[in-house]
Amino acid sequence: MALKLSSRSDIPVFHVLDILRVVNERVAAGEDIIHFEYGQPSTGAPQPALDYGAELMKSNSLGYTVSTGTPEIKARIAKWYGDRYNVDLDPSRIVITVGASGAFILSWLAVFEEGDRIAMAAPGYPAYRNILMALGMRPVEIQAKAENDFQPTIAELEKLSPKPDGLIIGNPANPTGTMIDPNNLREICEWCDKNGVRLIADELYQEIYYDRKPETVLKHTQNAVVVNSFSKYFSMTGWRLGWAVLPEDVVDRVKRLAESLFVSPPALSQHVALKAMDCTDILDGYVDTYRKNLNILREMLPQAGITNFTDVKGAFYLYADISNITNDSSEWCRKVLDEAKIAITPGIDFDLERGLQTIRMSFAGDTKDVEEGCRRLIEWSKK
Repeated sequence: MALKLSSRSDIPVFHVLDILRVVNERVAAGEDIIHFEYGQPSTGAPQPALDYGAELMKSNSLGYTVSTGTPEIKARIAKWYGDRYNVDLDPSRIVITVGASGAFILSWLAVFEEGDRIAMAAPGYPAYRNILMALGMRPVEIQAKAENDFQPTIAELEKLSPKPDGLIIGNPANPTGTMIDPNNLREICEWCDKNGVRLIADELYQEIYYDRKPETVLKHTQNAVVVNSFSKYFSMTGWRLGWAVLPEDVVDRVKRLAESLFVSPPALSQHVALKAMDCTDILDGYVDTYRKNLNILREMLPQAGITNFTDVKGAFYLYADISNITNDSSEWCRKVLDEAKIAITPGIDFDLERGLQTIRMSFAGDTKDVEEGCRRLIEWSKK
């Protein structure tokens, strides 16, 4: 007799992680593959933060912290918002989590019910959809338009019937690298408050920008859940540490959930992250590298026939329409990997309807690798 399985785990594959697994196996077997597929910096945490962590491990047992994070790191994050965004933030509204993923799970459990409808733009980060489905909630995808930088607009939100229970925005966005105009951001915040729609703002890439600094929704509303992470700007992906800024009436609910679901965030990660926040000169240098890499892609990709890509303003992703080359981006990416030794993510992860015509390229790697990857792609495209 077959034992029962939960339908909650019946969610789509996270293709980029599948690709990464295959690529890592092939690299381990000796293949020289250029990485454009995964969304993580090629750098690690700043060296002063690593040195601090190494010394700490010699003298600290690193046991559990409180479930919502140490007072020191919450105070430091609150100061960060004051210094960088001119936002006066009470540290008690900040919850430290096991990665941004932990922040999504905890906050969504706290503010949504099973069956609630949560809107988001497509293309978008696939884990939004998958986490919501696993929690018994219903993703509602808006087929966002290139002319709107693949970001949701008030006109599109007004067409949703019934109104959604929540709205997720990414600013800057994964996979497109686009940002929401400040006036549009304010209008979206006001629309959500007026219509009783809980706004979830993914601000993981806020400090990675190439022109205008993005605004935080905390400038416009106190009702949103704001999620951030030490993975991207702070270059600490494997340390699994994120945070959420919560409305006051949500904090205790998340605290109680965190106590039972996670106990506490990693202690060492919190200490190292605290020190990393003082290393902005190093971290801004990483962003300078991303900017250089982006300019290389903009200059070289057209030589490989890739000419229709997003107007990247932040994050470290370029999203391209390759329908002039193929109508099956998954097969195209497989050939590029097999024949040119370049790993690129097909758009099916990010857009279920249009993803076979698109790709995402991460340019968070070493500049020499970005140049080499472009050269290989150009040569391959001419065969």
